[in-house]
Amino acid sequence: MPVWVAIIIAVVGALVGVAGGVGITAYLSERLKHKAQRKNDKEDKAYAELEEAKDKKTLEQITIAVEAVIAPLIKDTSEIKADLALNTKGTVTILRNDMKKSLDYCKRQGYASSSDRANWHELYNTYGELGGNHFKEFVDAWKAELDALPTAPVEKKKLNEDK
Repeated sequence: MPVWVAIIIAVVGALVGVAGGVGITAYLSERLKHKAQRKNDKEDKAYAELEEAKDKKTLEQITIAVEAVIAPLIKDTSEIKADLALNTKGTVTILRNDMKKSLDYCKRQGYASSSDRANWHELYNTYGELGGNHFKEFVDAWKAELDALPTAPVEKKKLNEDK
């Protein structure tokens, strides 16, 4: 074989080899990039899922903590409402009792001074504001009795004047 044919074959072989080597190297390089990208995508997805799980767990923990704080407050609020209802009922009863005692006192003395009336009407108004209307017919009758009393003592006529 002539030398020039061997040189041409060698040059072509070298070119094909280099070109083939470049092509294979480029292919393998792209394949490695693709694999790395898929690996990164999987890692990113796993990381995102982990963060989401942490967020959900944190949210669950926060919810549990908030419920733990709120539950006693709700219980306390219920107890306070119950105590307030009992307190209001007791106050209404005491107001009604005080109105009756004050009326009886004024009837015994025969009159109701302006201060007696002012005190009695304050009791009456507070009684109504607290919802003490279940004895309203009696209390309204007491109010009418008090309002009918004179505002000053009635002078008794002397026995000598009667004769």
